[in-house]
Amino acid sequence: MTRRTLVAAVMGCVVLAAASCAGPERPTATADGKDAASTSASPAPSATATPTVDAVAVAAARERMTAAATGRDAPGPEGLLVAAESTGGALFVWESSDGRFCHGTATGVGVTSVACFTRPHTPPVGKEPRLVPLVRMMATGWNVVFGAEHETVESVTCDGVPVRVKDVGVMADGRRSVHAVEFPDLTLGTVSVRVRRGSRVVTETLALETFAKKDAARFASCGEPTS
Repeated sequence: MTRRTLVAAVMGCVVLAAASCAGPERPTATADGKDAASTSASPAPSATATPTVDAVAVAAARERMTAAATGRDAPGPEGLLVAAESTGGALFVWESSDGRFCHGTATGVGVTSVACFTRPHTPPVGKEPRLVPLVRMMATGWNVVFGAEHETVESVTCDGVPVRVKDVGVMADGRRSVHAVEFPDLTLGTVSVRVRRGSRVVTETLALETFAKKDAARFASCGEPTS
């Protein structure tokens, strides 16, 4: 993957979320796992209820992202898909005209970043049902974007606690649905994803990160450790 940073991106704990350094928060319980998360014992990494989003700020972020993603990295006919949003900006995903997966962040104050795969149709759509990790990064929080192939995502849980799932859109000529989950801060481990395959319902696991942390005890976690 190649990365082109158009304006020096602000790295570290806070990129778009003003409160992302505050650490894990306790979300409010609801009955619907697609609308909000519920509480769990400490650490409590479940996603928070959807924040009040400044539509003007998100529109400004879209405008800046459109200006930043140019040339062969420009969005194809489907345009930019919003994977996460906040009052400070947004995380976008898209496919280029030649079928390459891209993602980028933009804020209303001018910080943008763009990253695209170098080859079209990467990762390729498989023949069997599966989940495909696409993006893991700190943007509006700890954001994890993933695709589902030949199956339908019904819910996501962290140690049995419902996590809000955002249905982002479809890619790969409609063969891959794209979804996103968000945590207040870096969250380790795996979540359980309930999917439907025809008349069958099965549970898969999705890694929230792929790197080892020596001080893992400092961070919230879900499920089994990934390393």
